[in-house]
Amino acid sequence: MVKTTEKENEKCYKCNRIEWITYTTPRKIHEFIYSRRNLLIVVIISFVTYFASVGQTEIIRRTLAAFVFTAGCWILEVFPLPITGLMIPLLLSVLGVFEPKEAFVPFSNQIIFLMIGGLVLGQSIKKHGLDKLIAYNMLIYSRGSIDRLVLLAMLTTGFLSMWMANTVAIAVILPIVLSILTAIPKELSNVRIKMLLAVSISASIGGMAMLTGSTPAMIAAAFLAQSRPFDFIHWAYYGLPVSLLSLTAAFLILKQVYPSTKIKLNIDSVIEQKKHVEHLTAQQKKVIAIFSATIFLWFMGSQIEVWLGLPASISSAAIISILAVLAMFGFNLLDLRDLQTIQWELIFLVGGGILLGEAMIASGTAGKISSLIASLHGPATPIIILLLSVISLTLTNFISNSATAAIMIPITIETSALLGFNLVPFVVAVALSATAAFITPIGAPSTALVYATGEVPKRKLIKIGASIAIAVLVVIMLVTFVLPTL
Repeated sequence: MVKTTEKENEKCYKCNRIEWITYTTPRKIHEFIYSRRNLLIVVIISFVTYFASVGQTEIIRRTLAAFVFTAGCWILEVFPLPITGLMIPLLLSVLGVFEPKEAFVPFSNQIIFLMIGGLVLGQSIKKHGLDKLIAYNMLIYSRGSIDRLVLLAMLTTGFLSMWMANTVAIAVILPIVLSILTAIPKELSNVRIKMLLAVSISASIGGMAMLTGSTPAMIAAAFLAQSRPFDFIHWAYYGLPVSLLSLTAAFLILKQVYPSTKIKLNIDSVIEQKKHVEHLTAQQKKVIAIFSATIFLWFMGSQIEVWLGLPASISSAAIISILAVLAMFGFNLLDLRDLQTIQWELIFLVGGGILLGEAMIASGTAGKISSLIASLHGPATPIIILLLSVISLTLTNFISNSATAAIMIPITIETSALLGFNLVPFVVAVALSATAAFITPIGAPSTALVYATGEVPKRKLIKIGASIAIAVLVVIMLVTFVLPTL
């Protein structure tokens, strides 16, 4: 537990006016990162791996070398993560693992178009000022309670992260939180840290709930859909309870570590400030309507399809996402200039991750690695899943969550097949674990952006993140084993 300062034990603080902040992404997040030394290290290790795997088939040796090269570039940040993802089809084509026309197929996977829908929805919320309304309402509905304000921030961040990549969600919510913090007295330092940690962790946990929320979920669904029906509802069946229970656990841990029961905020100035804000504009209402309709159709599209006798493809999550994009442009809510600020590079990351996984499975490389894990057939199924989930959780906090999913999910699929275990809980548990990237600033851009504000010391980020990650891992294990398989 963090001791509150003498100032923070006082009963009431008067809020200042909200000063709206435009947050700029730190240079390191978007610059082209290139290291000749690290590139040389990765190339040498890749060649060593190739020659050390003598005795395996040529296709396995080449795929393994490509895998090591890609993982090395991700871990050592030889290039920006999306650029490494874009290099994967080139590398696998040159090495003869895939024909070029096969290598680029994952970049047209329907999961990619689902992601595009989430990116556009996030952009529309920012453009039309709905973020400011969220900020005002969060402070007003908190009624001056710090804990209620933190809970509202977590629920808002978690909700946004359900429908768009956490990178997009944090780009929407972080300026809101930083603006709210301008209204909170600066001497309440623990409150500031608590708020920022809350949104950082909620961005990842919220992304567990829905298929649109994280790249590990999208990569997992892309593989599961190859062997069985697996769509938006199937993921939510596991992801939603994990997300809600994990958010609850995270809130309770933050409340215990940073107690603020005696702190009360006087929000009169914020209420007065909101009076000068217009009610919802016609454009904001349209954005909310399209956003709500998209969510409704993601869940109920297949049922509506049956009622109306429409073709089965109409309810595809990807089709609905594209319809949402077209609606945003059709109602003049977005224009072509808005496309320039959308993070299209995420498509390279997801497409490359899917392709690397397919190469690992198709070449038999994942099968070889899985055979080593399967040799531990003595432990019960929960132990094997826990082992893979712990590996996934550890990796995701030192490399990107997308890279972790691309590495671990093919291995998980092959391991479950070798051991005769049910595939779905295995893959879902590992993908959910890969989403819990909030212990270090490395695993997810949402955590990196919060850390880059300079408000949260790394020691506290790691300490609180690790505590909550353990709780999340327990929740994942319980949900994936308690719920019957669909």
